[in-house]
Amino acid sequence: MSAELTDAHLEELEAKGYVIVPGFYTGERLGEMQAAQRRSLPTWNEVKDDPPQGRAILTDFPPPEIALLRGIVDQRAWGFARKWLKTEHIHFRAGCMIARYPGFKGGGVGSDAAGLHIDNGNNSLLPPSDTLREFGQLGFWVHLENVDEDQAPLRLLAKEHGRDTTKYEPLICKGGTLCMFTNYTLHSASDYLREDGQRFTWGFGIGRADNYWEGFRHYTDKGKNPVFSQFIGTLTAKEREVFRFPPAGHPYYTPQTLAALEEQYPGWNANGEY
Repeated sequence: MSAELTDAHLEELEAKGYVIVPGFYTGERLGEMQAAQRRSLPTWNEVKDDPPQGRAILTDFPPPEIALLRGIVDQRAWGFARKWLKTEHIHFRAGCMIARYPGFKGGGVGSDAAGLHIDNGNNSLLPPSDTLREFGQLGFWVHLENVDEDQAPLRLLAKEHGRDTTKYEPLICKGGTLCMFTNYTLHSASDYLREDGQRFTWGFGIGRADNYWEGFRHYTDKGKNPVFSQFIGTLTAKEREVFRFPPAGHPYYTPQTLAALEEQYPGWNANGEY
């Protein structure tokens, strides 16, 4: 059975700055997402003769697979984000997919010599707040495949340890594990020490709908992307709001615009919610 997100996870996230949830994706759903990820990102065997620069790949949103987009529509994650961000009105923040390969060296945007950094600098126009967590955003970082200690695990630093990097917790985990952290959480990449294999990561963010100053990447230019168009056409009106579409009853919706939306996002009008 897939793991649930509870108030205990909220308390742990508040105390540590991150929380690791094994078994968040399981069973058939996990298998579908793993296969989709491997169709989206090359394995080491596929690139070892011409490895990518820096021995890593970071892809743009959206992924080319509908199973990964559907993985974002998770009411457990959305409900948790609503509690954390103290609002019912949330928006999806575009994430990315990452592959690390043998030869990769840790570091990151804004890193110090130990690779330690927060993501706020490339996710928000505002400096961090020590007390107003809802002015940041919540990241959902997923490892669909196992990560061992020599596969460049993400390293997380709990709030209580300040900047003592000897206290890092490496994200060594089984496939299907979720890690939630904020754009104020101290963390770092680490070196890929194994001579084979790869470490894949898939993730996304959630922020308040009224926090227009933040976001790692935006996706209002993706409306005619074939996979994204297909995905949006599968959503309910309420789910589409999370992806920045106007709510049901909005004055934008007229017979003309609804017809145009159905053409661009086949399935839009399937349930007659407008």
